[in-house]
Amino acid sequence: MFHKTLAAALAAAALLAGAAKAETLRFSSFEPPQAFITGTILARWAEDVTAASEGTLNVRMFAGGTLGRSPAQQLELVESGVADLAWIVTGYNPGRFDGSLVAELPFAVTSATSGSVALWKLHEEGLLAGDYDKFKVVGVVTSSPNAVVSTGAIAQPEDLRGRNFRASSPLLLKALEALGAVPVGGITGSNLAESISRGLIFGTFNEWNAIQTFRIDEAAGHVLEVPMGTSTMLVLMNKAKYDGLPEAAKAAIDRHSGLAFSEAFGAAFDANVVDHRAKVVADGKTKVTEPSAEQLQAWRAAVQPVTDGWIEATPNGRAIYDRFIELIAEVDAR
Repeated sequence: MFHKTLAAALAAAALLAGAAKAETLRFSSFEPPQAFITGTILARWAEDVTAASEGTLNVRMFAGGTLGRSPAQQLELVESGVADLAWIVTGYNPGRFDGSLVAELPFAVTSATSGSVALWKLHEEGLLAGDYDKFKVVGVVTSSPNAVVSTGAIAQPEDLRGRNFRASSPLLLKALEALGAVPVGGITGSNLAESISRGLIFGTFNEWNAIQTFRIDEAAGHVLEVPMGTSTMLVLMNKAKYDGLPEAAKAAIDRHSGLAFSEAFGAAFDANVVDHRAKVVADGKTKVTEPSAEQLQAWRAAVQPVTDGWIEATPNGRAIYDRFIELIAEVDAR
């Protein structure tokens, strides 16, 4: 009896020890849990890392702004340790990760896959200036190209003159200036549809995933598919937290970070873009326009000063831009 009791106690102790070594990582997202990026890409990443960690980790999503509601607050959550990881939109943190702004330039990125892979490789090559070394960088990615989403038909650059138009980052606000629009910043995704419906803005630069998540098409009604830059995004982890993890936990995170994260993110993002765009076109309530070659050239010429200005103002700007475009072409040629 004694030996059976001892064996049971030892087994229970082993189970408790195994459970105790699984550390919970808090992964913050300002998006609602059902949003595509958070509910599909980030949640899947959390599950994959947990499964690969040999019982050392439990990565738990805190979506819907549970740890902090503002998109601009996410980086601070990681720095302060309130969150261990966070989904971060670069444009809400000016001056912190400016190297990645090369991917926000109009007409640079062709897809979320090419942009995300190229941006990660720039990071690996040490060409992205910013505070990356202060964090464990899980992913550096881009959206698919933005379109011109508006309440009325837009065909040529001059159609934006004098219009209140929203963009999510300083660089894209400069693009609006170059187009003669009245740039409007500070409107987050969750407030876009209302701002359009109330007439506060005539439209916005956004890609199909955001159009879907925030139901922008229902308020706007027109989408012109001119590649007006992207949104660049990050998944960052508190460096001290990462450094303090056991090797099996670090290995699980590393296995699903970097190029692997960029590839997985880009593929899922692009597939969702194709799916949602097809649904909107089939529904017929929103007019989706593919511009002609002549229209594209007019738009490219109108915003070229933004690219030229970024290259001139950025240390090593020409080399970074040329390398980024080269990497985009390499991914597209696969």
